[in-house]
Amino acid sequence: MVAFIVAIMSTVVLANINSGRVEKQIESSGRNVASQLHELRQYALTGKQFVAASAPCLYQMNWNSGSSNYTATYWYKTGNVCDQSMTIATYTLPNGVTFQNSGTIGFTLPHGQLNPSGASFGMALTKGSLVGVACVYEGGRIEDILGTVSCP
Repeated sequence: MVAFIVAIMSTVVLANINSGRVEKQIESSGRNVASQLHELRQYALTGKQFVAASAPCLYQMNWNSGSSNYTATYWYKTGNVCDQSMTIATYTLPNGVTFQNSGTIGFTLPHGQLNPSGASFGMALTKGSLVGVACVYEGGRIEDILGTVSCP
């Protein structure tokens, strides 16, 4: 009887430890995505050039539902049209964390404005039944939130 109780308690403890580990993995992934978004916004605010003698117009991030990969892209003008692009980097969420939604978000020059514009935009992350989101707000605030897939 004692062995049975110990086995049940061990199972509960191990399940809680595993849940905590997954929460940390989603939280860490959310922080990484938020950090990359901060970096892209900073590029838009400073007008960083990735192609010599180009006129930057947009820094963008793309991701797909069910994937762990997301891409940062530099857009620049030829003449007056923002129609040329270059991949800055492709990132991978670690530990099997994936995106729950697909999307594209960017920051336009010269003021790092959110594109598409709106009150907020979220990149939902998931692993198993646990979720989190990296949120970008119109005013420039970027944060990661655990336990939800939408931005407040």
